Amino acid sequence: MQRVVQPKPRLKRQDWIEAAIQELVASGIGGISVEKLATQLGVTRGSFYHHFSDRESLLQAMLSYWAEHWTYEVRDRITALGLDPGTTLLALSRAIREYGAADYDAPFRAWALHDPLAEKVVRKVDKARLQFIQSQFEALGFTGLDAENRARLFLYYEAAAPAMFTGLSRERRDQLLLERHRFLTTARVVD
Repeated sequence: MQRVVQPKPRLKRQDWIEAAIQELVASGIGGISVEKLATQLGVTRGSFYHHFSDRESLLQAMLSYWAEHWTYEVRDRITALGLDPGTTLLALSRAIREYGAADYDAPFRAWALHDPLAEKVVRKVDKARLQFIQSQFEALGFTGLDAENRARLFLYYEAAAPAMFTGLSRERRDQLLLERHRFLTTARVVD
């Protein structure tokens, strides 16, 4: 009886990018090699070169995907809802959690500490995030440093909290989210 060999599934460019991002999360930028990814994906290195010219082009694709998927797509989905600014900020906080956007920030930021291309992309993403969030606070009536500080606090918390405050129940996370939203979107009373 002749053994039937199943053909390996044809990988797409996106499969390589996603595998590389998972490896970045697990091992850092030094852990990303064509050979290692090919082994993990169960294919030969030739499959990689069908989609990328070299490791550097994969790294650039990873940066583009991170910026697009976890910044611009999230922002655009929330904007498309047509919500008022306060509700937009609340929906953005929830979307960041739902899409796991903050889970990928730390490895990309660590990479950016040692790579000028990664640093440039991270700075561009941070600027876009800050501008969008600050615009929502400005639409709520906050101005100048007050709007900027609220936007920065929002970003700091959303980027760092998932890594720092683990083990909270969903209910507790939701309570904290609502209280943080109230805190940031309520004008302070000046005597």
